[in-house]
Amino acid sequence: MGASPEMRVLELGRYRRARVWIDEAPDAVYRPVEILSHKIPAEKALAVAKLAAVELFVPAGPRAQYGLLGGHLQPDATGELIVEVGVSSSHERLFPDNLALQEDEVRVGFPAEYTPAIVPGLELAKTQLGGLAAGKLSIDCAAHASNVTVFKHLTATLVKLLHTASADTADEELLKLFPETLS
Repeated sequence: MGASPEMRVLELGRYRRARVWIDEAPDAVYRPVEILSHKIPAEKALAVAKLAAVELFVPAGPRAQYGLLGGHLQPDATGELIVEVGVSSSHERLFPDNLALQEDEVRVGFPAEYTPAIVPGLELAKTQLGGLAAGKLSIDCAAHASNVTVFKHLTATLVKLLHTASADTADEELLKLFPETLS
């Protein structure tokens, strides 16, 4: 698990860890079996298209919360953010290079039962950023174990990463994108 200049490993405290990819995606891109779309009003503008992914591991007693989410944001001037989430089958290939507990089976993809976490994550990011940029966000990079809860925060963190970070963003600034707690 060597870090490249585009992929960063972040220690979030309390045994929480994250990996962030900027301008690249990990080997967790999948072929969707369905595309779900959601529109949300947008007030901001971004100058360039961005690609990013975020992986999060949070121990929670004997279990842990784990997930990976990535996508591409293409800015436009429509006045709304269109989010297209690629839904995968629940039986995608294993994702061996992950931050999860060794006993967790991590699979590539974003099964349908995880999609209810997207809209609350978008709303959380919108509140934290004070608005979203207009464009199209395509989510087609993901990995999961057995916990849906983490995907609300992964969605918010991914959106904040796509709105504010670049390859030269300092690790200290990236740490601020992550929640203090998960709920």
